[in-house]
Amino acid sequence: MRPSTVCVAFLASFACSFPWLKPEGIETLLNHPEAQAEITKRLTEHEAIHANQRETRQLNTGLVGGLVTLLDGTLSAVLDNVLGLIPTNEAVKGLKRFPEEKHPYQAPGPTDQRGPCPGLNTLANHGYIPRNGIATIGQINAATAAVFNMGADLSSLLATGGAIDGGDIISQKMSIGGADDRVGVLNGALNKVLGTPSGIAGHGKFNEGDASATREDFYLNGDNISFKPELFKQLHQQAISKGNGTYNVDAIKEHFKNRYAASKAANKQFYFNLPSSAVVMGAYYFIPGFFSNGTIGAGGIANEASITSFYGAKPTKEGQWSDPELTYTHVPERIPEQGWYRRATPMTIAEAVGGILDVYLYALPPMGGSGADQSWVVGPANIPNNPQAFSCFLYNAIYANFPSELFNSVVLVETVVNALSGLIAPGYKALGCTVNFPDATGTGVSQYDAWSKMYVGDAKYKATGSGWYKTT
Repeated sequence: MRPSTVCVAFLASFACSFPWLKPEGIETLLNHPEAQAEITKRLTEHEAIHANQRETRQLNTGLVGGLVTLLDGTLSAVLDNVLGLIPTNEAVKGLKRFPEEKHPYQAPGPTDQRGPCPGLNTLANHGYIPRNGIATIGQINAATAAVFNMGADLSSLLATGGAIDGGDIISQKMSIGGADDRVGVLNGALNKVLGTPSGIAGHGKFNEGDASATREDFYLNGDNISFKPELFKQLHQQAISKGNGTYNVDAIKEHFKNRYAASKAANKQFYFNLPSSAVVMGAYYFIPGFFSNGTIGAGGIANEASITSFYGAKPTKEGQWSDPELTYTHVPERIPEQGWYRRATPMTIAEAVGGILDVYLYALPPMGGSGADQSWVVGPANIPNNPQAFSCFLYNAIYANFPSELFNSVVLVETVVNALSGLIAPGYKALGCTVNFPDATGTGVSQYDAWSKMYVGDAKYKATGSGWYKTT
């Protein structure tokens, strides 16, 4: 059964049903050696299974009928573990294929840091950042651009936040997991005096928060790093019910809505407040945004094969990915072995904030945190509902948030402000935001109180899980 024959028969029936399957995309798919081999294998298996139904199939236009059955709905056609890894011709333009020979996969060793971010774990497992999981802002910027096509403005924001809040901003170094004595002033020589930076997994920091997609809240069992198979199973169920078999934006929004509700109900110190809550919601959007095979919206597919590989979610039964009761175990994260294409265009802050806002407006999660008396302490009021205004609001929340957290970064206010100004402000200026944060040079942080109340809210100091809860 030749792929060219399949192509001719298939195009007429399915061009309208699946708009992303353009003729040139089908041609690329069917001329791809991996796809050719897999299609032949699947059709052979299909013929054997349905041999006793041959007459019925022939009445349904023979070859086309068989292929329609094989690629029923959008499940196998769009999402199959192998076929789904081959983007359309439209998506292939400007993309880069992975994995690369010069960056082989290697499981982490006993002293290597790994954390709650599957993307950073993947980069370390392939050596795009140091395999020990101790990386600088510059190394993270370069690696996220090379593998995920993350824009420099977005990577600088996230990496700088990690260095300020959980690392050493002076050396611009951080652990992608938990606390590590290899990080700190003078390479950690003063950690016994100043304290060991928490790493990006430090609870209540900029890059970590409750209601994660696949990690448990820190308060529940003290572990916000380990992958939880049950939570991924819930994400998988949403991919089937809401994403039509893909881990698309609809699926991740529903998963976030459910995770927020469950986390808030179980966690007596639940904290979900800007700016860290925006990073949490951004991590949901990053699932299809970065892990899709190709660029979402341009033929890219957030299928089971690519998402499970980046999350290290190993199904307990192969070939049963359409089963909503499928369970998973965890293996180290890696770039899909079958072949995966990076998104074609960089994801900038503008796209990321648009994705965050989409997640937020779908679930409308209250911002704030649990108080000491089990009350709810509200976060900022009047959160904008358009991407540009929300970008500027988030930018101001970041500036209002960091200077009060100096106990986490063992550096002076002036150093923090300079780092924020040099590494983060340019991206927000490009969005048209006014840079008018308070001048903290050589002073304390008291003048940030009014600023933080506007952009972060009372929960900053009064929510027990905030990380800087005031007991007096």
